[in-house]
Amino acid sequence: MKKLLLLNITLLALTTLFTQAYALTITPGATAGAGDEILWGNDTSQSKIDAVLADYDSGAGVGSELYKSEVGGGEFGPFAGSYDTLFFNTISDPKDAFITYTGGSFISDNPFLLVKDGNHEPAWYLFDLGDLGWDGMDTLELEDFWPGNGAISHVTLYGGSNPVPEPATMLLFGIGLIGLAGMSRKTRKK
Repeated sequence: MKKLLLLNITLLALTTLFTQAYALTITPGATAGAGDEILWGNDTSQSKIDAVLADYDSGAGVGSELYKSEVGGGEFGPFAGSYDTLFFNTISDPKDAFITYTGGSFISDNPFLLVKDGNHEPAWYLFDLGDLGWDGMDTLELEDFWPGNGAISHVTLYGGSNPVPEPATMLLFGIGLIGLAGMSRKTRKK
């Protein structure tokens, strides 16, 4: 009985540790000195940004726009149901934002984040989220973009995707766990 209680407490502790949500804080000034994780530019054309992304593309679909959220304009892209963005500081001129994973498929292969203003220098920032350690499910906390004279106009996530496990896969995993528990019980009875 004590072993079973200890096992349950251990499993609960491990589950709690592995399901905690974390946030990755991104600021243009603090992250800029980190190396290749950040790029910026003043040419606001999407073709220029696509060219920068193409330089990093290793065949994994970095140039694929998967999620876009505009200030006051809604969310777009195939992952619009998987992420949610909250802009704040001021409604019309936000300098901060939270991008949270809400469920479903998530971006995992070569993730990049574009934060764009377009009216100030630099006009945009592009972050290599893979190099920054983002797993596609952590909250992205954007802080201090264009303080005093600009604002975020939209954010865009680029990269590949990782589908949520199918119910059949989870069922197979559950059956395996039940089998292990049954074998353990059988060996204890002998």
